[in-house]
Amino acid sequence: MALPTVDTVFPNDGSEGVPLGANIEITFNQGIDLRLAKANIVLYGPDFDKTSGPDSALWIERSGNNPNFLKSPGFTGTVKCDYEVVYVDQHGDLVDPQPVVTAQIQEANNQYRHKLLVKPKSLLAADTKYTLYIIGDSEGGPSRGISKRTVFEPVKVVTDDAATMLVYGTYKRELDDKAHIKFTTAGDVGEAKYKWWYESEGEASAVTGKVTSRRFRRLNDGIQVRFTGSSYSLNDLFTLTLATREHLENSYALSFLAGSGSVLEVPSTTSTSVIGREGPAAAPDALLTLVDMEPEDGSTHMPLDTRTINIEFSEELDPDTITGDNVTVFAYPVSGRFGTKKVVELVKKLTVDGSVLKIEI
Repeated sequence: MALPTVDTVFPNDGSEGVPLGANIEITFNQGIDLRLAKANIVLYGPDFDKTSGPDSALWIERSGNNPNFLKSPGFTGTVKCDYEVVYVDQHGDLVDPQPVVTAQIQEANNQYRHKLLVKPKSLLAADTKYTLYIIGDSEGGPSRGISKRTVFEPVKVVTDDAATMLVYGTYKRELDDKAHIKFTTAGDVGEAKYKWWYESEGEASAVTGKVTSRRFRRLNDGIQVRFTGSSYSLNDLFTLTLATREHLENSYALSFLAGSGSVLEVPSTTSTSVIGREGPAAAPDALLTLVDMEPEDGSTHMPLDTRTINIEFSEELDPDTITGDNVTVFAYPVSGRFGTKKVVELVKKLTVDGSVLKIEI
C-alpha cells in the first residue's frame, strides 16, 4: 500500500482569526497509527515562563528575576492536547456509524481514511500565533514519524457475543502477520485464560497460560490487548491483522493566528467563516535543523581561552542571512545571583563555510 500522506489540514497554513476553542484537524489518505501520531504531532505557541534560571535556581537580588533564562525544565509553550482518530470517506465526510476495520484491504476498498482531531485541553490564547509540527521520516529521528495503521480491530469467532477485546499499540516487527488469541479456559475476566501466537510461527509456538484482565496486557512487539466483556468460552478465537510500519515521507510546519476571543467555536459552515476551508498541506523542500555544536549546549568547565563556537546545520547556509541582528552572543552571570554582573552582548565575528557557522568572540 502507498505511504501515508496528508490530504488536508484545518486551520490551513497562514489562517487568521482561528476560534480559541477550535480543534486542529488533519486528514490523511488512509488509516494511521494513533500512538505514533500522538508522539509526532506538536502544537506550540510562545513561551510564557521566563522568570528563573537553570536547575530551578531562583534569582534573589533586589533587581528582580532574570528575564533572560527559561525556568527549568525549559520551554513551556507546548500546548497540551488530546488526540482522536475518526474515519471519513473520500470526500472528507464522517463515516457514521464508524466502521470496524479489520484489515488494510477494507480501508482501500471503501476509501476510508483517518481524520486526526488534535484537541487542545484549554482555550488558545487570544491574538497569539501557533505553530503545528507534523513529523515525518524526513526528520531522521529515531521514531521516523507518523505511520500508517499497524494494528487493526480483531476478527472474533466466539460462542457468546459478550466476549469482547480491545487492542492498542504499534506493531514493531518488519513482517506483515496475524496474531491469534485462543481461549484455553472458559470464564469471565480474571478467570478465563488464553494462549497467543503469530500465524507465521504456528500454533506450536504459542505463549500459554495467560490470564485475562481489564487492564491492557502486553503481547510482543508493541501490541497490547484488554478484555472488556464476559462469558469467554473454550476455543473462542480473536485474530489481529498486523501491518509493518510505513512512515509519512515529509514533515510539515503550519502556523496560524488565534482570534480575539469573540468567536470560541468553529462555525458549522467553515467555508463562510473568517478561517476559510480546509486546505492542503505543502511540505517544505527542507527544514533547516541543527546537527552539531561545539562546544555542546550546556557545556561546563570550559577552558578560559575558548573563543570559538562552531554550529553545523542540516543544509548549506545562505551567508546573506547570517548577520549580527539574527545571531547574538550574550555573557550571563553563573553564580545564581542575578545582578552581581551585568548581562552583556559580546562582539563576535561570523563566518559561513557551507553548512557550518563559525562564531569567534
